[in-house]
Amino acid sequence: MTKNEQLVRDAMQIIWNECDVSRVNEFYSDNFEADYPHTDWGNGLEGLCNLATQVHSDLPGYTENIDQLIDAGDKIIVILSISGSHPVSGDEISFRDVTVLTIKDGKIVNQRGVGDLLTLYEKLNMITLTSNTQ
Repeated sequence: MTKNEQLVRDAMQIIWNECDVSRVNEFYSDNFEADYPHTDWGNGLEGLCNLATQVHSDLPGYTENIDQLIDAGDKIIVILSISGSHPVSGDEISFRDVTVLTIKDGKIVNQRGVGDLLTLYEKLNMITLTSNTQ
């Protein structure tokens, strides 16, 4: 396992699964930037900490599991299964995410991705999908 792969695995476990945002500077650069459509990370490490805390509040038991990890040197591509509990019903919900992380000088400097928000919003009853059957 490369240092970059280990960095990403450790960041996912400590920051995202355990929500230990006190350790964020061990994994992320001070000039960290995120690029996700429909998700406001805020700025830098503070924004990252705020988002990690928010997802744990919004989805109790929030957990990320790696389905696939591709190590491309200074880029790590991760396909994740994300799960948690519905904040009202307590039912388990899950959705997928694809993330590309850029590593420089042993820290994550950029993270961009696309989550399957359609599935998430449907499971949170924020939208209803209908079919056009005739």
